[in-house]
Amino acid sequence: MKKTIRNFFETSMILAIVFAFVMPGAATITKPSLLEETLGMSDAEFEWVPVDSSGSHTIAGNEIILHETGQLVTLEIHVSGWYPNLLKALQATVDSSGYSNGVGGTLNPFGWPGSPEDGCFINASRPDYVFYSMVQIDAVYTGDLNYMWGATLIVGTKTDDGQPYYFGTLILEVPTDASGTYTIDFIAGIDKTFMKDDNGQNILPIALTSALITINEPPNKPAKPSGTTNGKAGTSYTYSSTTTDPNGGQVYYWFDWGDNTTSGWVGPYASGAPGYASHTWTSQGSYNIQVKAKDAYDMESIWSDPLSVTMPKNIPFNFNFNLLSWLFERFPNAFPILRYILEL
Repeated sequence: MKKTIRNFFETSMILAIVFAFVMPGAATITKPSLLEETLGMSDAEFEWVPVDSSGSHTIAGNEIILHETGQLVTLEIHVSGWYPNLLKALQATVDSSGYSNGVGGTLNPFGWPGSPEDGCFINASRPDYVFYSMVQIDAVYTGDLNYMWGATLIVGTKTDDGQPYYFGTLILEVPTDASGTYTIDFIAGIDKTFMKDDNGQNILPIALTSALITINEPPNKPAKPSGTTNGKAGTSYTYSSTTTDPNGGQVYYWFDWGDNTTSGWVGPYASGAPGYASHTWTSQGSYNIQVKAKDAYDMESIWSDPLSVTMPKNIPFNFNFNLLSWLFERFPNAFPILRYILEL
């Protein structure tokens, strides 16, 4: 977090100290230097932190990636950086405009404020809830779906130790039609989301870190495989297919060769880039090749449409096939054994 000076009063005091320090004959100063004082200050911060979900998911920093919809997502507010002392009052207000991303689905608070089972609340029994000496203001629901958390200090102060502390919980319901990424943020402004020091002054600047809820959709149905449709058993052939990932991530391809063997997962490839795999059929016959894809979170697509291929016997010696074709056309009932062997 950036280092800064908190308010005008502290700024004036520090500048006065620096001025006295550089004046000739000034007395020895016991307070830290301006540089030390500045480095000792850190930005205040309200931060959304994803902590859990009711279904399959992955958490990466401030983003929770859902591998299925219809989940309940639990987010927490953490607060930190109130140099030097905590606080007469603080409040966090949630910006619910981020509950809809304009792509699909709207996130809804699960229930209503008032208890830990409901959509937003403060759990004052948490061991990392440092505001035990405060009068707690319950999370408040307002008509425009904004949520506010608040607390007021009664006695004492809390020295900033640079650690984040719990300040509230929000549970959101992600419907089955949700898609894309949703941003859960705070409403900025000294009357909406604020911290006040022990002099009642606003602690500034204050960082507001959002949380992201991403619905991880599987890759789209891969294209029908492309490659040789008539070949020889015992010869290797290369096939390709393409798909796109709705989330823009890399993809892997799995080719089923239709002879009880597969390529296994090959890749990764960029979304929209073709994937390749080679195969050798050891027996003559007709086979259907199909492809499926998966993303980095192992979410799999449906199978592609099949490509039908035929692999006649591998001919170990050379023939004049033009001559043979001419003979078979003129004498269709002749040479039945030879026709069967050559599969013409």
